[in-house]
Amino acid sequence: MNIHSNMSQDASLARAVLDSGGVVRSADEGQTAFRWQGHPRAFVLITRGKLTVHFRTKGRNVPWAECRASVGQDCMPVTAAILSEREITVRAKCMGPSTWIELSPNSLVLLVHSDMAFRKALFATHAKRLPTFFAKISTKEGLSLDNRLADWLLCHAKGREVVATHGDIAKELLTAREVVSRRLRDFASKGWIVQQRGRIHIDAPAALTRLSKGCFSLAS
Repeated sequence: MNIHSNMSQDASLARAVLDSGGVVRSADEGQTAFRWQGHPRAFVLITRGKLTVHFRTKGRNVPWAECRASVGQDCMPVTAAILSEREITVRAKCMGPSTWIELSPNSLVLLVHSDMAFRKALFATHAKRLPTFFAKISTKEGLSLDNRLADWLLCHAKGREVVATHGDIAKELLTAREVVSRRLRDFASKGWIVQQRGRIHIDAPAALTRLSKGCFSLAS
C-alpha cells in the first residue's frame, strides 16, 4: 500500500468514526489523553501526534504492557476490550501535541457490524501493526532494567526533563523503588542525568538512547 492509499484509508476511518458520532479531543505533549479503569469509555482513533498507552487486563498479578498509536491508528487494547466486553485498566499520554476521536463503545460495535469497509480497514491496520507490537515485547523481555529505564526516561522526557518520582517509575517498570533509585544514581554518576526532587534532567540523551536499544549494559 503506497502513501496515498494510506492517507485515504486514514481519512476514511476518521470520517466513518465522526459520522457515527465521534467527538474530537486534543492535548499537549506530556499530558494524559485518557485514563480508564473497568470497561473502556470510548474507542480511540488518532488523527495527529502519537500516544503511549499502558494497559493491563483485570486479574491478579497481571503486568502492565505498552503500545503506541500514531496517526490513522486506534488504541488496539481498548478496541479489543470493547469488542470482547472485557474490563481493562488503561492510561495514555501524549508523546507530542495530539488529537484523537473518541466514539462510544456501543457506536463502535454498531459501526463494526454494519460497515464492512470500516471493519476491513480497521482490522487491516491491526494486522499490519501486530508483528511490530510482538517484536517489541520480545525485545523488551530480553533487555535489562538499565535498558528499560533508559527507554522509559526518553519516552517520558519533555524538553529533556522528566517529571516523576522514583516510586512512579518503579510502578511503570514493575520493580522496587529502591532498585530504580540505585540505577538512577548510577546514571547520574556517569553524567547522563541530573536529579532534583520529583524531576530528572537528561544531560546525555545519546548515551541513554544507546543504552535503551541494548547497545551496551552498565554491567559490561
